[in-house]
Amino acid sequence: MNTLPSWQELRGAWAGCDDYLTLLGLCRDLKRLKASGWAQQDAAPVKMSLLGGATTDMLIAPLRLALTAAGIEPELHVAGYNQLVPEMMNPASATAQFAPAIAIVLITPFHIQHWPSPDASVSEATSAAQAAVEALLGPCRMLHENTGCEIILNNFHPLPSRQLGNLEGRVPGGQANFLRRVNLALADTAPAFVHIHDVCALAERAGTARWFDVRDWHESKQPVAADSIPEFVRGTAAIAAAILGRVYKCAVIDLDNTLWHGVIGDDGVEGIQIGNGSGFGEAFLAFQIFLKSLRERGVLLAVSSKNEMAAAELPFLHHQDMVLKREDFVAFRANWKPKSENIRSIAAELNIGLDSIVFIDDNPAERHEVRQALPEVAVPEMTAEPSDYPAIIERGRYFEAVRITAEDRERSAAYATRAQAAALQNGTTDYPSYLRSLDMKAVVRPFDAASLERVTQLVNKSNQFNLTTRRLTLPQVRDLAENPAWVTRYIRLRDRFGDHGLIGVFTAEFVGREMFIRDWLMSCRVLSRTVEALVYNEVLFAAREAGALEIVGTYLPTKKNALVANLYRDLGFRPASAGEAESVWRLNTVDAPTLETFIEKE
Repeated sequence: MNTLPSWQELRGAWAGCDDYLTLLGLCRDLKRLKASGWAQQDAAPVKMSLLGGATTDMLIAPLRLALTAAGIEPELHVAGYNQLVPEMMNPASATAQFAPAIAIVLITPFHIQHWPSPDASVSEATSAAQAAVEALLGPCRMLHENTGCEIILNNFHPLPSRQLGNLEGRVPGGQANFLRRVNLALADTAPAFVHIHDVCALAERAGTARWFDVRDWHESKQPVAADSIPEFVRGTAAIAAAILGRVYKCAVIDLDNTLWHGVIGDDGVEGIQIGNGSGFGEAFLAFQIFLKSLRERGVLLAVSSKNEMAAAELPFLHHQDMVLKREDFVAFRANWKPKSENIRSIAAELNIGLDSIVFIDDNPAERHEVRQALPEVAVPEMTAEPSDYPAIIERGRYFEAVRITAEDRERSAAYATRAQAAALQNGTTDYPSYLRSLDMKAVVRPFDAASLERVTQLVNKSNQFNLTTRRLTLPQVRDLAENPAWVTRYIRLRDRFGDHGLIGVFTAEFVGREMFIRDWLMSCRVLSRTVEALVYNEVLFAAREAGALEIVGTYLPTKKNALVANLYRDLGFRPASAGEAESVWRLNTVDAPTLETFIEKE
């Protein structure tokens, strides 16, 4: 009998899996591992449905593996073969009754019922594409209306043959041209709760013949070729993880032979290769452009390099072809310590979990050291060819996103602002004076249309300052905002150094003469600023205004939120019950005092 692998070994093998036979073995190993009593810590239990206008049997076990590797423990409901539209449209269907949080809807080009004629005009082809999209989105809207679920819907891969040859890409009625119009219209018109899985891009990268097997389709309606199933389920799971906020936040990057070719300490600025003029230089330039694009949409960049600090900074200061600048990095470690030690230090400085970090290094020995010391950190297997680097990171789906907010785009600047504030604090011995000197201003308002996406994102990403770690979808957040029995608040904060954006979320439900706090979470970058006192005062005022006699708060402990274990006690709540699973706290609103805060409410 084969030795049972550890979860770490199984997850590592899955990361490099690109064929069906290997995938089947990994699925069997996961089943055996779970049968042995193993359970993934901190996995998010999620009700999910799989609906296909094709055969889905071959996808079920691989999908479970991919979701488990993404930190999700799925309760999976699989709809019957080709019951896609009835299951989505009927409020009494098995899928609707199951009420999934996320539904995976699998379609193929063969589900398009009406194609334009080869001699169709542009307007006729465009109208036909819009009709095809509406035929998809109508059932999606109905399923969402019946269940409130988020939907992962793939777009259309190219057909395996071209009836008109090269004219397919030129005439509006050509099938290849038409599919492009459908995919574009789908991307442009899909509502926020529909997340597009871009299988068209996957098929184009793999080659349509590898992605889709015509014989398998004719014989068993298999929607994805066997050897492409790993890519399909990996992408699906990445979108599900992004919906739930289980994404990586920071890339910690080596320097020598990772951001440029050469060793800066030996070769000097003139000797390293980066930029146009050589194959290596252009490859590293492309990788820096790729990393810069990650930063611009909210991924934090940090450095861990075995180097002297003065040497490590030289290219950023004096090499004209460097795309990344010193200020693009929120943390910078150049020393001779083990990389794992530096990564721990960076995580502590940024106040993020180790499981939020991706470590990128060309040196296999350094990668091995980090994998051994910090199994929570993602360590992609890099090749010796820098031209591969962007594709390796992209195919790992580490930084998948379902939406990009203004706060995402300003995240690196916000961390720089926090560093400036920390420097001011280090020079101030009187902490209240330091807080006053920050000149903090806050906006505290009920959820509104402009805040819903960022509120949802924060609810699903915050782990440390989070009393209940309840996860909510965008429609659920919208429902709370519209429910008169609930009070909702978001908090935006700025200080003399800059705008921190939306950093706090609070919800509570009125039941009789009591207010029950359901969600209270904040970004850790504003801890110890008396924001919690500001929120407490807001809560107390709202409770009194509504006539509530008591405020009831619940703390549900997790592996990551010990930071707030004593928050209610410190705010003056009295314990009502305590246990390992939860503790309940109460506050009498009649005689509860307001608290001092150094933040001016705008």
